[in-house]
Amino acid sequence: MLVFRNFMSPNLKDYDNAKYPNDHKVTEKGREHEAFEAIYEDKISLSSFFPNAELTIESTEFLDGIVNIYARGSLDYGICPYCGIKSSKIHSRYIRHISDLPVFGNTTILHLRMRKFFCSHPECKFHTFAEQPGIEVFRYRRRTRRCEVVQNQHAVKHSSITAGKILSLQGIQLSGSTILRDLHRMLPPAYTDVTRIGVDDWAQRKGSTYGSIIIDLDRSMVIDLLGDREQDSFGIWLEHHQAVELASRDRSTEYSAAIAASKYHIIEVADKFHLIKNIQDRFTKVISEHYSEYRSMVRNKEHILECLDTEPDIPEEPILHMPKKEDSRGVMFNEVKELQKKGFKPFAISKKLGISRQTATKYCSIDILLERKSKLRNSYHVFDKYVEEEVEKGKPLSAIYAEIKKQGFKGSRTPFYDHYRYLGDGHRGFRAKNYKPQKKEKPKDERSALMPVKTMASIACNSMVGREPSEEGKNLMELLNETDWFNQMYEAACSFYKIIKGNEPMNLIRWMKAYWKTEIPNLKTFIKGIKLDYAAVKNTIIQDVTNGITEGFVNKLKTVKRLMYGKASIRLLKNKLIMEHILFN
Repeated sequence: MLVFRNFMSPNLKDYDNAKYPNDHKVTEKGREHEAFEAIYEDKISLSSFFPNAELTIESTEFLDGIVNIYARGSLDYGICPYCGIKSSKIHSRYIRHISDLPVFGNTTILHLRMRKFFCSHPECKFHTFAEQPGIEVFRYRRRTRRCEVVQNQHAVKHSSITAGKILSLQGIQLSGSTILRDLHRMLPPAYTDVTRIGVDDWAQRKGSTYGSIIIDLDRSMVIDLLGDREQDSFGIWLEHHQAVELASRDRSTEYSAAIAASKYHIIEVADKFHLIKNIQDRFTKVISEHYSEYRSMVRNKEHILECLDTEPDIPEEPILHMPKKEDSRGVMFNEVKELQKKGFKPFAISKKLGISRQTATKYCSIDILLERKSKLRNSYHVFDKYVEEEVEKGKPLSAIYAEIKKQGFKGSRTPFYDHYRYLGDGHRGFRAKNYKPQKKEKPKDERSALMPVKTMASIACNSMVGREPSEEGKNLMELLNETDWFNQMYEAACSFYKIIKGNEPMNLIRWMKAYWKTEIPNLKTFIKGIKLDYAAVKNTIIQDVTNGITEGFVNKLKTVKRLMYGKASIRLLKNKLIMEHILFN
């Protein structure tokens, strides 16, 4: 009987005697070692490592870093795969070379001497067939089953190129194309027995194309990917999965319409996270609409503190004229202009007001704030040739920018410099080697900086969910509590949050009736949306279901998509996400 130890090193004993000259001495430890080897030689052979293959190991060889194992079928007969009849009449023999898992990091190849048999069944349309030794070696494959399992495990976790590199280090030589081809060949199960699902959209290309991901909430695994997020696609999927009883979703109307149009009674559950986020977004819009009022309150408070020692001029008649409300852009534009008059530069203004440098530069360069326009791509290609010619003549980029602005260029200054950076730093002009700019006295502004809208909304929303605000946040809340609009919106948001986190659906109806006649347009719009999606929102309170696991798998899908350098098809992404759960569980 051949032993695994012997084929790896035929002269192992001579090597040991040369290295250990006193090895001939008999010790108790030596006797124990000899007894262990006797047991090993009696009970373990290479055939034991192929329990499902029905193979008999004939010989082994270790040559040029490759472990060659020569084997044959252990059965005396073959079973016809077409009719199932046994046959012992041999037609011919041939050799199959199959890769197996590495041995101590060395590539392992099985050389199988296979047989072809005559089929003895008279009605079988095939006269000959090849034997199939067990379930470890598949038909027409060049790798064993366990080798393919390891290969597929790496394939679903990494890109095909990375998986090929890892496998090559382990002694399995495969190209990235082969790994990708085998990954495409996988057929994940359909999972028609799923009862509770979570559905959400994901971006194939943000702002352009989207897909849908469907999760089994009970087994916490991806069961399908759809190529879009339209009502028809999701409706067809529901037709093929009639066992679905509950669907957790975001506030998407497409998924809701597909569920409503289906013939089956499916319970809709709106996700709690999205409901709370919706009310917080409305809160942010309300703060933005009243940003000018916040600015006036801050500046008036500062003015009162400055004029404590002087008697204010009180008009004899009250001022009845109400100024037009400005949005946050207009308020911030006025702040920039005031700081510009005091001598502040755009960079200092951006730091003081908490806005971007590009925005501060833009506001400083204009006198009137124009209305918002849709974002259009700048047509750099139209002016590329002209800009390059002018730079070669020695003209700085600043002068070229002013010229093409008159010709119709709509881009801003900083992106223009970034785009034509390859032409040099000409917009700064020539400077001497020992040039030192003169230090200018920094302008001063004694006024307190205004808090941006997003920061204000973040403080209010954190307080809404029960988080303790900082000292600055407490001062802001005290200031805003003096206004009716903030108190009404804050109370509505807090009570809605408690209702969603509670278990009393009747409180939702009471809340809608209490704030239905509100004077805040954004709050009324939110209530209308809740009214249209009332059944799903009510089920959110009743059912202990969340769509958070779906959001987690969306993030995982994005990671897999980036590993594939954004070029993975829907089918490939589906195979990776579904087969990962199967291969690792």
